[in-house]
Amino acid sequence: MRYVRLLRGSAALFSALALFLGARCSLPWEVREPREFTIVSYNAHNLFDDRADGGEYPEFVPGNSGWSSELYRARLDNTAFAACAPFRPEAEDGYSPWPDILCLVEIEGDKVLRDLAQGPMAKASYRWLAVGERGASATRCGILSRYPIVAFRSHSLVDAWGYGPFRDILEVEIDLGISGGGMERISLFLCHWKSRKEGARETEEARREAAKMLSRRIKEIQNQEAGRLVVVCGDFNESPDEFLRTGKGYPTAFSPFRPDGEPGGEGCIIEVCNSSVLSADGRLPRQGRVLLFSPWEETEGFSYIFQGVEERLDGFLLSAASLDGRGIEYGGFFVGKAPELFDKDGYPAGWNGRAGFSDHLPIGLRLVSSLYD
Repeated sequence: MRYVRLLRGSAALFSALALFLGARCSLPWEVREPREFTIVSYNAHNLFDDRADGGEYPEFVPGNSGWSSELYRARLDNTAFAACAPFRPEAEDGYSPWPDILCLVEIEGDKVLRDLAQGPMAKASYRWLAVGERGASATRCGILSRYPIVAFRSHSLVDAWGYGPFRDILEVEIDLGISGGGMERISLFLCHWKSRKEGARETEEARREAAKMLSRRIKEIQNQEAGRLVVVCGDFNESPDEFLRTGKGYPTAFSPFRPDGEPGGEGCIIEVCNSSVLSADGRLPRQGRVLLFSPWEETEGFSYIFQGVEERLDGFLLSAASLDGRGIEYGGFFVGKAPELFDKDGYPAGWNGRAGFSDHLPIGLRLVSSLYD
C-alpha cells in the first residue's frame, strides 16, 4: 500500500506560540472559566497573505494578477465576518459573536492568523495559535484560541495516492479551565482531507486512510483518558452519510450507525450517529471502529454546493464525553446563514478575485459547562 505515516516535530510551533503570547498583556493562567465555549470551523478558500514567501498560487503572488495588500485586508475582513456568522443572530441574546476557538482551513500560514488576531478580530482577544508545518501543500490548517493550547501534534501522510500532496491533521490539546474540581481539557483535531476533484471513488482511499489515522489517535486518547472530550472538525470532503450517498457502492471514510449493531458498510472507518444513539451507547471504539456524534444528523442545511447538490463536507464530530452529563457538554450546532455569504443564486459566494468570501459556509459548535445546569 502506498502509505507512509509521519509524525512531525513541534519545536517551531511552540516558538510561534510563545512569541504570540509575549506580544500581549494577558497571561495564560488568567483565563477564567466561562459558562460556554464556541468553536467555528471554516474553509477560508485559499487565504494567502500579502508577502511573497514562495509556493503561493500564481493568482496570490503580490503584484501578480493584481493581488495586493489592499485585497488581502479585504479578505481578512471578510473572513472575520464569516467567522462570526454562525453565532451572529444570537449576539443580542448575550452570546458573543466572536468564537472562542477559530479553526481555519486553506490558509497560507501563521501570518494570516496573526493578522486576523491583531486586525479585524482584535476584540476576540486570541492569545494562542497553532498552524501546520509548511510542506508540499501551498495551504495549511490553523487555529486561533482564547484558551491555552498546551500540546500540539501534526499528523500527515506523504501523498494522496498520486493525486497531490496530503494536508496535515492538526491536533491540539486546549485547557478550558477548572471544571468540577479538575482541569477540563479537550482534544481538538482540525482536518482538511483529500478533495474529490479527480473523482469521488478514485480519491476515497486517501480519505479512508486519513480516517484510519484519526481513529487510531482517538483510540489512543480514549485508552489514556476515557472521559476526555474529543472534537474533530474541518473540511472532510465528504458528508457524514457518504456511504449512503454512494448507494453503498464502495467503502467510504464515514458510514451511518446501524441500530441493529451491524457495521454500516464493510471497509468504512468511522461510524457517525445522532445524539440519542451516542448517549445511549457511548462506546469508543465499537467493533474495532470509532463511533462519533455528528450534529448534522439532526440538523438541516449544508456547507457546500457541488453541481447543484447540497453537501455537508464541513462538520464537527464529537466523542461520547460530549453527552455524558459531566464537564463540558454539547450545546448546539449552527451554520452561517448571513445573506452576505451567498450569491444571487443561493450558492456560497466564493472569492472572485476582487470580492467575496469562500465556496464553503462557516459552521459553529457550542459547548456548555455542566456546572451551570
